[in-house]
Amino acid sequence: MHYRKLVPAVAALAVLCVPSVASAGTAGASADVHRKSAACASPSGKKINVSWGDGNVTTTVYYNNHCNQKRAVKLQFVRENGTIFHKCFTVGAKSKGSKKIDHSMPNKVTLPGSC
Repeated sequence: MHYRKLVPAVAALAVLCVPSVASAGTAGASADVHRKSAACASPSGKKINVSWGDGNVTTTVYYNNHCNQKRAVKLQFVRENGTIFHKCFTVGAKSKGSKKIDHSMPNKVTLPGSC
Protein backbone atom coordinates (compact mmCIF):
# COMPACT_ATOMS: atom_id res chain seq x y z
CA MET A 1 0.00 0.00 0.00
CA HIS A 2 2.84 2.43 0.72
CA TYR A 3 4.41 1.43 -2.59
CA ARG A 4 1.65 3.19 -4.60
CA LYS A 5 2.29 6.47 -2.81
CA LEU A 6 6.06 6.17 -3.01
CA VAL A 7 6.40 5.62 -6.80
CA PRO A 8 4.75 8.90 -7.91
CA ALA A 9 6.78 10.86 -5.35
CA VAL A 10 10.06 9.33 -6.54
CA ALA A 11 9.13 9.93 -10.19
CA ALA A 12 8.28 13.58 -9.49
CA LEU A 13 11.56 14.04 -7.62
CA ALA A 14 13.52 12.52 -10.52
CA VAL A 15 11.88 14.88 -13.01
CA LEU A 16 12.75 17.89 -10.84
CA CYS A 17 16.39 16.84 -10.45
CA VAL A 18 17.19 16.03 -14.08
CA PRO A 19 17.04 19.58 -15.54
CA SER A 20 19.33 21.00 -12.86
CA VAL A 21 21.91 18.26 -13.38
CA ALA A 22 21.81 18.73 -17.16
CA SER A 23 22.27 22.49 -16.92
CA ALA A 24 25.17 22.11 -14.50
CA GLY A 25 26.90 19.75 -16.93
CA THR A 26 26.55 22.10 -19.88
CA ALA A 27 27.67 25.18 -17.94
CA GLY A 28 31.20 23.81 -17.53
CA ALA A 29 31.43 22.74 -21.17
CA SER A 30 31.54 26.33 -22.47
CA ALA A 31 34.79 27.17 -20.61
CA ASP A 32 37.38 25.01 -22.36
CA VAL A 33 40.80 24.64 -20.77
CA HIS A 34 43.79 24.77 -23.11
CA ARG A 35 47.31 23.56 -22.36
CA LYS A 36 50.69 24.12 -23.96
CA SER A 37 54.28 23.22 -23.06
CA ALA A 38 57.77 23.78 -24.44
CA ALA A 39 61.13 22.17 -23.74
CA CYS A 40 63.78 23.90 -21.64
CA ALA A 41 67.29 24.69 -22.85
CA SER A 42 68.43 23.47 -19.43
CA PRO A 43 67.96 21.20 -17.59
CA SER A 44 67.50 18.64 -20.31
CA GLY A 45 64.12 16.91 -20.34
CA LYS A 46 62.27 19.62 -18.38
CA LYS A 47 59.46 21.87 -19.67
CA ILE A 48 57.49 25.03 -19.11
CA ASN A 49 53.76 24.28 -18.88
CA VAL A 50 50.92 26.76 -19.27
CA SER A 51 47.14 26.48 -19.24
CA TRP A 52 44.32 28.96 -19.77
CA GLY A 53 40.54 29.04 -20.21
CA ASP A 54 38.17 30.81 -22.56
CA GLY A 55 36.93 33.59 -20.30
CA ASN A 56 34.27 36.15 -21.22
CA VAL A 57 36.16 39.25 -20.03
CA THR A 58 39.65 38.19 -18.93
CA THR A 59 42.10 35.34 -19.45
CA THR A 60 44.04 33.86 -16.56
CA VAL A 61 47.18 31.99 -17.58
CA TYR A 62 48.55 29.44 -15.11
CA TYR A 63 52.23 28.59 -15.53
CA ASN A 64 54.80 26.18 -14.10
CA ASN A 65 58.34 26.84 -15.34
CA HIS A 66 60.75 23.98 -14.64
CA CYS A 67 63.53 25.67 -16.68
CA ASN A 68 66.72 27.24 -15.31
CA GLN A 69 66.05 30.39 -17.37
CA LYS A 70 63.27 32.95 -17.70
CA ARG A 71 60.62 32.20 -20.34
CA ALA A 72 57.95 34.32 -22.01
CA VAL A 73 54.27 33.64 -22.58
CA LYS A 74 52.86 35.50 -25.59
CA LEU A 75 49.11 35.70 -26.27
CA GLN A 76 47.63 36.89 -29.56
CA PHE A 77 44.16 38.45 -29.59
CA VAL A 78 41.91 39.54 -32.46
CA ARG A 79 39.66 42.59 -32.07
CA GLU A 80 36.14 42.74 -33.53
CA ASN A 81 37.44 44.83 -36.45
CA GLY A 82 40.00 42.12 -37.29
CA THR A 83 43.14 43.84 -36.02
CA ILE A 84 45.62 41.66 -34.15
CA PHE A 85 47.43 42.63 -30.95
CA HIS A 86 49.66 40.78 -28.49
CA LYS A 87 50.14 40.61 -24.74
CA CYS A 88 53.39 39.15 -23.45
CA PHE A 89 54.76 38.54 -19.97
CA THR A 90 57.91 36.94 -18.61
CA VAL A 91 57.98 34.05 -16.15
CA GLY A 92 60.93 33.63 -13.79
CA ALA A 93 63.12 30.54 -13.70
CA LYS A 94 61.81 27.67 -11.55
CA SER A 95 58.56 29.55 -10.83
CA LYS A 96 54.88 28.67 -10.63
CA GLY A 97 51.87 30.99 -10.55
CA SER A 98 49.25 32.78 -12.62
CA LYS A 99 48.82 36.00 -14.56
CA LYS A 100 45.51 37.71 -15.31
CA ILE A 101 45.22 39.39 -18.73
CA ASP A 102 42.47 41.99 -19.28
CA HIS A 103 41.36 40.48 -22.60
CA SER A 104 39.44 37.31 -23.33
CA MET A 105 39.79 34.30 -25.63
CA PRO A 106 43.30 34.45 -27.08
CA ASN A 107 43.57 33.39 -30.71
CA LYS A 108 47.07 31.95 -30.28
CA VAL A 109 49.48 31.28 -27.39
CA THR A 110 53.23 30.80 -27.87
CA LEU A 111 56.16 30.22 -25.51
CA PRO A 112 59.12 32.13 -26.99
CA GLY A 113 62.41 32.69 -25.18
CA SER A 114 61.62 36.37 -24.49
CA CYS A 115 59.02 39.08 -25.23
